[in-house]
Amino acid sequence: MRHGPEKLALITTDAYRIGGHEQLRIYGKILGVMVHSVKDEADLRIALKELRNKHTVLIDTIGMSQRDQMVTEQVAMLAGAGADVKRLLCLNATSTNETLNEVVRAYQGSGLHGCIMTKLDEAASIGNVLDVVIRQKLNLHYISNGQRVPEDLHLADRAMLVDRAFRGRRDAGNQFDDADLPLVMAHTGNVANDSSLRGVRLG
Repeated sequence: MRHGPEKLALITTDAYRIGGHEQLRIYGKILGVMVHSVKDEADLRIALKELRNKHTVLIDTIGMSQRDQMVTEQVAMLAGAGADVKRLLCLNATSTNETLNEVVRAYQGSGLHGCIMTKLDEAASIGNVLDVVIRQKLNLHYISNGQRVPEDLHLADRAMLVDRAFRGRRDAGNQFDDADLPLVMAHTGNVANDSSLRGVRLG
């Protein structure tokens, strides 16, 4: 938006997913930007050399499990691209702490430039993803809270994230769900028989 579509290029390495290329080409058409497709490191080197006059080149990589052997190949391809490729890792806010740490370790390679926190709209709590971002010392560039492009992509906002992290606790307070009541009430019989609590009215 700042430099115009002629200064932007899109590259996809995703020949894996059905419709992966087509989806990015639709975005390119909306933006008025050419989309280039590459198969391997040699292709990527050629494409980046041809696009060196662009202000920004965005490379869309294959989304895959952190346990997939192709992750190492993908990281190596970007590292050996012959250009200063800055890698941003998407971290799913609905994932567990253990999964997120595993993802960071798998994609770390020679170092991550930062991350994008995704699926905030689906996360009941963002404590896990914030903990991983802080412990792994990752720069948080963007957050996404929906499927709309580009309306649901935002610059990371520290105050908003802190508020969101603690909002769940404030809202929950000491309330119990209906499913929790039998467990809570199961111990009231023992309390009623406790001589130290005689005279205390229950209920």
